[in-house]
Amino acid sequence: MASGTYTNSFSDSVRIWDVSGTFNDSLQGFSLNYTLNMDDAGKFAGQGAVNAGGLVDLDLSFWGNVKTASSNVTRVTLAMRFKGTVAVEGMDMSFSAIFKEKLEVDANTESLVGTVGGSVHVSIPQLHRSVSQPIPPTDIQIPLPLDMTGKWDLTLNVQPSGTHYVGDGAVNLSNGRTVPIAVAGSYSAKSDISKFNLKSTATGGIVKLGLTSTVLGEQINIQKLAGKALGQALRSQTP
Repeated sequence: MASGTYTNSFSDSVRIWDVSGTFNDSLQGFSLNYTLNMDDAGKFAGQGAVNAGGLVDLDLSFWGNVKTASSNVTRVTLAMRFKGTVAVEGMDMSFSAIFKEKLEVDANTESLVGTVGGSVHVSIPQLHRSVSQPIPPTDIQIPLPLDMTGKWDLTLNVQPSGTHYVGDGAVNLSNGRTVPIAVAGSYSAKSDISKFNLKSTATGGIVKLGLTSTVLGEQINIQKLAGKALGQALRSQTP
C-alpha cells in the first residue's frame, strides 16, 4: 500500500493549460492591454484598456473559458466588448464593438492560434445617424505567458487506513499555480492495485481525477488517469 508523499510529473499529451497572464495585442487597429485570470473551473472574466491610434481610449470587458474537445484539443473561447465615447468636431460619437476569438492551444509553439471576428457599431446622436460594420474572421496567433508549458506535477500525501486511503495533495502547474486537492482511495491486495479519487478543495474549483496505480518502493506508477482539471478533460492509460 502507498504511504507517504509521492510526486508524478506529466507532459506531452497530458497537459493542463492556464491562460492567466498579461497580454498586449493589436486587433483591427486597436491596441489591447488586458489581464486574464482563469479560475479553477477554466473560466475567466475581467476588464482592460483599449487605445485606437491614440485618438480614443475605450473600456474593455472580456469573458471566456478553456475546454478540451474529444479529440484531445484544448480550445479557448474569448469574447471582448469595447465601449466608449469620443468628441469629434464638437459632437459626441458613441463607439462599441464586440469580438470573439476561437482559439486552440498549440503545444509546439506554446501559443493560441485560431480566428477572430466580430462587429463594430458607431452612432452620432446629434445627427441621428449610426452605422454597424461586421468584421470577418481573420487568423490570429497569441503567445502564451512564457512560463506556461502545460506541464504539471501531481503531489499526493496519503496514509493507509485499513484497506482505504486518506490524505491530501496538490496539482502544481508550470506557471507556479497550485490547486489543493483532497485524496481518498482504496487498495486491493488481490490485484495489488490502489485506486485514488482526487477533488479540489477550493470553493468553486473543479479538479476531479481518478487514478489506478501500483506502488513500487517510493514511486506511484499510474496505470490510468481520467477526469477533469481547470475545465480540461484529462486521460492517460499505460499500454
